[in-house]
Amino acid sequence: MSQLSAPEMVIDIWQKKVGVPAHAPGSETATWEELGVESPGLSETLATLELGMGRGQPYDQGLRTGNAQERVALMNAQN
Repeated sequence: MSQLSAPEMVIDIWQKKVGVPAHAPGSETATWEELGVESPGLSETLATLELGMGRGQPYDQGLRTGNAQERVALMNAQN
């Protein structure tokens, strides 16, 4: 069984791969656009999460999530 994703995992990836500050206010619920995460950064986030958790999902599903909480809920629903 894969570990569950958590908003902190997403935020950590944003910090390392995309440059979003680790303690950006409201980063769990802010939209990708509000945090300045553009399409390439979102793609990098999705790929890193999938590799780290050992399971993939359709790319278009991941792009339809609007923020970290939605992304985490989608990943955890597949567990």
